[in-house]
Amino acid sequence: MNKSGLIAICLLFCSCAGLLQASDEIVKKGRALQNAKKYDEAQELYLNALKPDSSEELYVEAASFLGKVQRYDAAEDVLEKGLVAHPQSTSLMNLHGLIKHRKGDNEAAAKIFETVLSKDAENSFAKKWLETVKSGVSVSGSETQSGDDSDSARSYNPSPSGVYQVSTALGKDEQLKLAVELYKEMMELEKWELDRFIELHKQVIERCPLTDQAEESCWRLSNLYMLGQDPPDLDNVIAVLEHLLKQYPETELLPDAKNRLMMAYQKAGRMNELVGLYEELFKRDPDPEDDQTFMVRALEFGNALTAVGRTADAAVWYQKVIERDNNRNSLEARAARTHLGGQ
Repeated sequence: MNKSGLIAICLLFCSCAGLLQASDEIVKKGRALQNAKKYDEAQELYLNALKPDSSEELYVEAASFLGKVQRYDAAEDVLEKGLVAHPQSTSLMNLHGLIKHRKGDNEAAAKIFETVLSKDAENSFAKKWLETVKSGVSVSGSETQSGDDSDSARSYNPSPSGVYQVSTALGKDEQLKLAVELYKEMMELEKWELDRFIELHKQVIERCPLTDQAEESCWRLSNLYMLGQDPPDLDNVIAVLEHLLKQYPETELLPDAKNRLMMAYQKAGRMNELVGLYEELFKRDPDPEDDQTFMVRALEFGNALTAVGRTADAAVWYQKVIERDNNRNSLEARAARTHLGGQ
């Protein structure tokens, strides 16, 4: 390849990378506005950002948001432009069919889902929604692709956000069967159906508490609240992880769950809870052999104690960091000395 060709490829790669980074920034800002319920500002942000060369993900994100807040005409306009830019996108097509259905145009929705299936015969989203729109069943904005109107689905009333009330109405075998069904539905969801992922994981947690899937759903749900929201939904991260640790105290997820919970407590400013976790951690593992592990934990524990006004206790832990450092002048030891000097 000649030099000019190589330069052209590099420029194209840099241009694509720049577009993706810009899209990511818009999505972050848009989700933050959504979480703050500033829907008009979010809509303006997305519509101003969308260009003919915008990424498929940005079109999907914008249209999904507009559909979620029932601004269907605006969502359809975004999808039509997105499909001009990305004519082979089955995600955009599926979302377009869903919006058509929400607007009451089942005939147009059916044609769109049939087009998706002509491109991808195994597309489960299109299959299930095609069946739904042809049956004439009315589906609200909070429901999903499954069209599931079984007695089992109707009988489930989720607890309020941040609350987990488990039920043992089903036997263990029935719980396992339901959990498998719910996970199968999640495997068939489009990636933009964040709300439905959250609903299904919560249903696993509350209705299938005797299964391994319930523990896994606690962790996955914390991922969704931590990584799928911008800014992270720390209150819900904390709620689901506290439930995990209370319901499954011997879980294999214990170390990761406690580390994430500590981080969430710290970011949320819930320092009393953070102190409690560190006290429990040092009771369980009072003297880690690895010096670095001990110093990091002890320094963070001292900082938490300082934040709640227990300066004398904090000084004890800062001193332990310095002693464990053994004159190596580590970053942790320097920080501990600074804290002691300021007390």
